[in-house]
Amino acid sequence: MIVSDSSNDMSMTDLTIGAVTALHRICEAVDSISSTASSHSRAFVIEVMGRHCGWLALMAAVATGADFLFIPEQPPASDDWASEMCEVLKHHRLVGKRKSIVIVAEGAIDKNIKPIKADYVKEILVERLGLDTRVTTLGHTQRGGTPAAMDRVLVSFLPDVHASDTSPLSRVSRPSRRSLRPRPRRPRT
Repeated sequence: MIVSDSSNDMSMTDLTIGAVTALHRICEAVDSISSTASSHSRAFVIEVMGRHCGWLALMAAVATGADFLFIPEQPPASDDWASEMCEVLKHHRLVGKRKSIVIVAEGAIDKNIKPIKADYVKEILVERLGLDTRVTTLGHTQRGGTPAAMDRVLVSFLPDVHASDTSPLSRVSRPSRRSLRPRPRRPRT
């Protein structure tokens, strides 16, 4: 059985089929949101997939230059994580940054295993910093669309695989290795 998972949360694997595509979707969404955030000097709290694994959130935060990040694998070390987050965002605003982006994996928790939810992060930013803040939950939009090139390449290494035994139309295949080899030239006579 071949398993694909866009959250990249399969143990003992480096990369699952669909994870790069989901990451690409998140980065596109954050980039689009960033232009609005900058023009209106807003904060956005963006919730991404990752109930048990924060790989997508972490990679998206690095790739998009997010200001703060919450993931399930690494809860904030302090009980007062809200103050620490506010200090970081306040500093970024003081040095001239016009937008604030906080990425929250859907399974983010604090050190006491209490969930950290995007709406709660928004409340903190509004109450403590007075930031005009919006929440965007990307949800299943991260899963759809045209696959990223890397996911296509990953699938190309698989032998012929049926996605479902009940549907002959659900088939992933690749050319045989034989067809990829150059054909020997016939000697000219």
